Amino acid sequence: MNSTTYHISKTKKEGRAINLVLDELDGYMVNPKVKEDKMVAVDKILFTDRDISERIIRKKIDSKIEYLLYKLKLADNDDSGSGSIQKSLLDAEKLRMQLINKYIKYLGHTYYGLTLKKIELIIDELNYKLYMNEFRKENYYDNEKESRKGR
Repeated sequence: MNSTTYHISKTKKEGRAINLVLDELDGYMVNPKVKEDKMVAVDKILFTDRDISERIIRKKIDSKIEYLLYKLKLADNDDSGSGSIQKSLLDAEKLRMQLINKYIKYLGHTYYGLTLKKIELIIDELNYKLYMNEFRKENYYDNEKESRKGR
């Protein structure tokens, strides 16, 4: 595999090229997942503009929060088990840790604080649903044991 790197820039002056070392630049790194035939293969994209980085991260976080809210809504309607609630709880905790460790340097303090509060509310609600589900199971089994007693 070739280790050649390319830099594409659009300038009004022709014949002007900029040579950049990607290791020295600071920005948000994205690894694209789409691989198409007959296209230029792109392994990494580095966004150096802070506004673009913040918009991309906000969109990513908002979609994950919407997914968690959808799973929370399903947990309200579905009494199938606590496995889906536990998976949603793990996803929420993972998003919270990513927000704290990875995305804090790209986001503003107000959006960061509000998003962290949203995630904490979702985690609290999922913990409550998990607790109530386990309580119902325990209560159901206790009632079943009492009905099976002999004389």
